[in-house]
Amino acid sequence: MKFGVRLAVQGEMGAPGAGFDYAKLMALKAEELGFDSVWLPDHVINAHMQKRTPMLECWTVLSALAVLTSKVKLAGHTFNNSLRNPAVMAKMAATLDVISGGRVIYSLGSAWFKHETSSYDLPFDEHDQRVARLRESLEIAKALWTQDEVNYQGPFHTLRDAYLEPKPVQKPHIPIWVPGDSEATRRLAADLADVWLTYSQPPEVIAEWVDDMTRRRGGRRLPMAVSTVCLAGLAQPDVDRWSVLYAKEREHRFAKPPTPQDVLNENLWGTAAQCIDRIRKYESLGVEHLIIQPIPPLEGMQYFAKEIMPAFQ
Repeated sequence: MKFGVRLAVQGEMGAPGAGFDYAKLMALKAEELGFDSVWLPDHVINAHMQKRTPMLECWTVLSALAVLTSKVKLAGHTFNNSLRNPAVMAKMAATLDVISGGRVIYSLGSAWFKHETSSYDLPFDEHDQRVARLRESLEIAKALWTQDEVNYQGPFHTLRDAYLEPKPVQKPHIPIWVPGDSEATRRLAADLADVWLTYSQPPEVIAEWVDDMTRRRGGRRLPMAVSTVCLAGLAQPDVDRWSVLYAKEREHRFAKPPTPQDVLNENLWGTAAQCIDRIRKYESLGVEHLIIQPIPPLEGMQYFAKEIMPAFQ
């Protein structure tokens, strides 16, 4: 089992600020503690706090962290396909892979935050259309990373005599992680993903998802990663308080807002032993990478590394 940590750059999850210094502190500490990857949300307007709350741009921050770190993988949680031309984004990813010495995970998502795209004069379609755009973006990226010259004709983009040099360090290409669990996204993951990334659910739900994806792939297992809110090691009053906060931060994302009990049912909390047991269940189902969203961010990350990660070394 590999472990990643989502960095706080929006002032969310109890972080004391929304600037670069805290993200840098978390990233350097994550590498020191032995985490395998660090993850950044990709928004141009704050998606979890008040919209006016400062929000740094994802690729710029990751580029800075690439120079400051030497081991951790670098990824978006998740990269936002609505914000950038897919060919230019493939070039950005290849450049970051070169700068970092081959440490990029291309975790590109179909996006959900309509306000930021419409306010920035960018396209925002209905869900399945956004997934169709994502499919095209991944096809374009893979072609540019692996072919000498690319000509591509799709419903959204056309490339003519397109070149991408230098190629990424990672071969045959930067690993593609497809996030989400909708029907359209599952079809895409089955076709193009190197890893399927989902948000946390109870192990019995993850088991159903693993079986479903294996059937879609004709019996071939697709490596899976899970991202989970982590309230490990907190006293019950703190668990209750943080679950309310997290549900409040996410209420605008869903047609049916999550309740604090939903947060607890779906995510990681309790004693170290209870958390280890849940992670072992994920591992037995084929989950290979667990990304924690620690609350509070720095303290939660340190607790997880000290009390939980050693059980999986």
